[in-house]
Amino acid sequence: MFDSQGRRVFRANSGQFIIVVEGRPGVSGAPVATSLEPSFDGRPDLQIQNSRDMGNGSLAVCDTGPPSQGGGGVPGVWPPNFDPADPFVTAALQDFACRFDPSVSATAPCTMLDAGREPSLVVSTSTAQFCDFVAATAAFPPGENILTVRLRDVQGRPGPTVQIVVIVATPTPTRTP
Repeated sequence: MFDSQGRRVFRANSGQFIIVVEGRPGVSGAPVATSLEPSFDGRPDLQIQNSRDMGNGSLAVCDTGPPSQGGGGVPGVWPPNFDPADPFVTAALQDFACRFDPSVSATAPCTMLDAGREPSLVVSTSTAQFCDFVAATAAFPPGENILTVRLRDVQGRPGPTVQIVVIVATPTPTRTP
């Protein structure tokens, strides 16, 4: 399904699911860079942000542990913004990227698309894959969430920005007798 702006829409029953980002070389032909760690400009090669706070929206970067040990979520960025001079955006990009699995790649994808259960890319021409198994501490809030993502190439050039919409179901209150 697509919304009125042409963005792909995904529906989720809860705020925990798998985020998959894939990419391939763009117009320059340079390979997709795959570092989740801050690079020359303090930002990772995978640059992703949500329009809303995830989990508790903590401003601490990479606080991925349980809340009892100081773990938290990811702050939302709205409107979408990749301003290189904005330290808030840089921290939010670092925080979201550090939650992706560093062992996932195009040669070791997290996705299985057929009954054979063999790992495979969602788009066969992709040369990079990133996966985040969204933890409870960074769960998406109910309602509409707009993810904005871009990847850089190995020369540090950002590719095009892509958006998707994730609609998380609002929990139905349980009745008590």
